[in-house]
Amino acid sequence: MKKVGIITFHRSHNCGSIMQAYALQKVLQTRYGIAPEFINFSSPGQQKLYSVFSGDKSVKGTLRNIGRAFIYNRLKNNQASYDRYIKKHLRLSDRTFATNKELQEAHFGYDAYIAGSDQVWNIMIDDYDPAYFLNFVEKKKPKISYAASFGARRVSSNTNHPEAVRDMIRDFDHISVREPNGQKWLAEDFAIKSTVVLDPTLLIDGGDYCDGEESPTEHIKKDYIFIYAVSVSRKFEQRIQQLAREEGLKIVIWQPDTWLKMKGAAKSYILPKDENPGKYLWYIRHAKYVFTASFHGVIFCAQYRKNFWILYNKGMNYDKDDRILSLVDSLALSDRLLPEDDTEKNLRSAVDYTAYEKNLAKRRQQSYTFLDKAVKNI
Repeated sequence: MKKVGIITFHRSHNCGSIMQAYALQKVLQTRYGIAPEFINFSSPGQQKLYSVFSGDKSVKGTLRNIGRAFIYNRLKNNQASYDRYIKKHLRLSDRTFATNKELQEAHFGYDAYIAGSDQVWNIMIDDYDPAYFLNFVEKKKPKISYAASFGARRVSSNTNHPEAVRDMIRDFDHISVREPNGQKWLAEDFAIKSTVVLDPTLLIDGGDYCDGEESPTEHIKKDYIFIYAVSVSRKFEQRIQQLAREEGLKIVIWQPDTWLKMKGAAKSYILPKDENPGKYLWYIRHAKYVFTASFHGVIFCAQYRKNFWILYNKGMNYDKDDRILSLVDSLALSDRLLPEDDTEKNLRSAVDYTAYEKNLAKRRQQSYTFLDKAVKNI
């Protein structure tokens, strides 16, 4: 059995990052008979990003740290819960790595290497590292990018040395990206051809995540609305509150920071006692309604065929960020975008998944065609 090393954001305490790794692992194992292994790399930037207290000395950062101090034990429990989930569900390299130098000295010996998915090619984020361009891989070993994302950051506009990134990408044997912007930027800036493919979480069906789900610690007696967004404006919150009142629903907030910003304790919003991707999946699957502003939040709502709305904010258009917009457009879900000032949409209206099913099948086949070719001669 061929062994493939994968480098991605699998160590992030972020549900989407972990579940895209979970899905790619499952696809490689079940469809191709490959033994995938995640190179257990986590940069200092990533470790700092997901620490309980940030080093941000601004007023905003200080207030965030003060709020987090009140739920310190809960946050530490969350960290432990994420780490347990990663170790249980992902096949990891025996050794852990924190620097690019350590990776270059490791001599892994995999039959091939994959970078992706997620924003591994976003050179402006805190957890970026050249390792995600596979700069540590020994010569002549196949290099594949699967659904690598630049986020909203065009390389040529955000570094004085774009040629360094260009040369690393040119060394790949098979190149795929997650968004059309990425494909466009590679072609225009570097004359590099690439294929747009689905995020790994869409390569398998909702039922394929059952073994990754976990029941929550707390028992919720009523139906509930699940909110998964970094920020929820007052206008959005008021509409959600109205829906909850009219239908007698509880409101569950994912992520402690969001719960704190929304003053969840004063409003009896439920904050899960501990968080990990398994519980995140469970909450989405069993919710009556979901409101999200997350890329992977949209995906799992669609995977579970939920009644959901996307909290459409200005940030989704920031610097030509096409992640969510290109996703919903390609899968015929644009009608689930809920602008902040739109008071006409009926929040009870069900999602019509007819066109989604058709578009997903087409895009899934295109993505598998890329993977079939990429792994054929490993």
